[in-house]
Amino acid sequence: MRYMVQGTSRQPRQAPTAEMLALVPAEVAAGAELDRRGLRAALYVAADLSAAWQVFDADSEAAVRAALAALPLTPYTDYRITPLADEPVPAGA
Repeated sequence: MRYMVQGTSRQPRQAPTAEMLALVPAEVAAGAELDRRGLRAALYVAADLSAAWQVFDADSEAAVRAALAALPLTPYTDYRITPLADEPVPAGA
């Protein structure tokens, strides 16, 4: 099944801390591993870095939650997970 995951900071409008910034390289590496495994199909980041959207292909929401839990910035992020329809709606429909 496919899932859309919206991630936003738990501290909106607060500049990232030095601790958070130090985790960014590990976050990128962990995300690349999700991509390599075929678990994450896409990543989109807001231009102002206020949110990110990820598309996961997983057997269950629990599998998505487990993948998110392994990301280093998860303690600083609120996630909203939405199951997607099996087929995309054609543009203009």
